[in-house]
Amino acid sequence: MSPIVITGARGYIGSALAQRLAGEGHELRLVSRTGGDAYGQANLRDEQAWSRLIDGASAIVHLSSRTDLRSAEADPAGDEDINITPVRALVRAAEKAASPVKVIFASTVTIVGNQNENPVDENTPDRPCSVYDRHKLSCETILRDATARGVLRACSLRLSNVYGYGRSSVNANRGILNTMMKRAAAGEALSIYGDGAYIRDFTHLDDVVAAFAAAIKSDEAGDGRHFVIATGEGHSLAEAFGMVADEAFARSGRRPEIRHIPEPADLQPIERRNFVGDARLFQTVTGWRPQFSLKAGIRDFFDRAAAQQGITP
Repeated sequence: MSPIVITGARGYIGSALAQRLAGEGHELRLVSRTGGDAYGQANLRDEQAWSRLIDGASAIVHLSSRTDLRSAEADPAGDEDINITPVRALVRAAEKAASPVKVIFASTVTIVGNQNENPVDENTPDRPCSVYDRHKLSCETILRDATARGVLRACSLRLSNVYGYGRSSVNANRGILNTMMKRAAAGEALSIYGDGAYIRDFTHLDDVVAAFAAAIKSDEAGDGRHFVIATGEGHSLAEAFGMVADEAFARSGRRPEIRHIPEPADLQPIERRNFVGDARLFQTVTGWRPQFSLKAGIRDFFDRAAAQQGITP
């Protein structure tokens, strides 16, 4: 069985995906900026590094990126070097490979901007309103064009808000629901901006990992397209945090306080969005279906956290 390459393999999604694929018997090449243990270290801006990774591989899952919105706005050139330059180097390496390699790129639903109509699907116009989203769209375009030229076989998975028990994200500005669940489990207060009316489509980590696994296996998911990965169910932030507080109360008898605080002055426009996704195209192409409702996903987080601490739920 040819190996599967995972970049960003030490990250929140990458570590969970590696665990699943290893459990299915796949040979893996795990790439991390820091290397160590079972992880290879590679400069993904370097074409030769990609050539070594591509050699003999059946697929590449490219998760490595900088995901901090504020860092991208403050340093667009640096963000381009971290997020776009590696994709260009990957394409150059693929041009010299013996056969087209399959690439699954981790993208984001926020490419459609903050003025979209819901639900969002693959036909929704792209209106990126942040440096981060513009750079994600650039990567998608580079991979789509390379696919059209026969250089590789790519698809981009546009992920909605990912949550669920797993390795902590290195970006403190991501994973707000996970942060609040950790606080609630510790008996701490939760905080929410304003009235918490913004709507999100929260997708469980296990479902996201299953989507990547489905894309790897699907021949049709390699024609350069992007796919929305979401549940199709929208919940306001206030509603989601209320579910977290309810679950904490059911387990401990103590309901954490939910504090409403003013929005910070530097809140990005994309953070003031309402989003619900429509993943029916990806479901049709791959057979993937999300398995977790938000309530079930929150319960699963508390279950796993309790098991990790040796506490009976």
